[in-house]
Amino acid sequence: MTYCTNCGAECPDDAKFCGKCGHALRGETPAVDLAQRPAHSAVSDAQTEQTLWEGRPSDLGDQIRTGMLMNNVHYKLTSQRLLITTGLIGKKTEELELVRIKDVALEKTAMDRMMGVGTILIYSSDPTTPEIRLEDVKDAEKVKDLLRGAIRAEKEHHGTRYREDL
Repeated sequence: MTYCTNCGAECPDDAKFCGKCGHALRGETPAVDLAQRPAHSAVSDAQTEQTLWEGRPSDLGDQIRTGMLMNNVHYKLTSQRLLITTGLIGKKTEELELVRIKDVALEKTAMDRMMGVGTILIYSSDPTTPEIRLEDVKDAEKVKDLLRGAIRAEKEHHGTRYREDL
């Protein structure tokens, strides 16, 4: 089963276009996109970065865990990278290229399950951020699957192959 990098929907392996949003899969270019693209556009569809998902830690989880009503973390998943922005006045953005992600895991405590949230753990080859935690993510299973599909698509686009380090 493959996943659409535009909307995250599951698509059959032999599909050329997403059945949900119509986005091209595996480098296929629909005629409609070519007709609507400006003549001066030199960037191909595979190179354009698209936002797949944006979210914040659940406010309810933040209140229970810290007693604070202020939430100053923002997650953004694009077709090429994961961005985590923190800070209220001064902002810091951590950026991780999807091709550097080695593994993704999901944690759900009993409280998380009751609140409908989870923590997504991301392990990467990035030396500055070898492990990232996306805390209190709503519909964490769906977001994890969307992330997994985007990672696979980006690695396939770059020709990256999986290899165990022995």
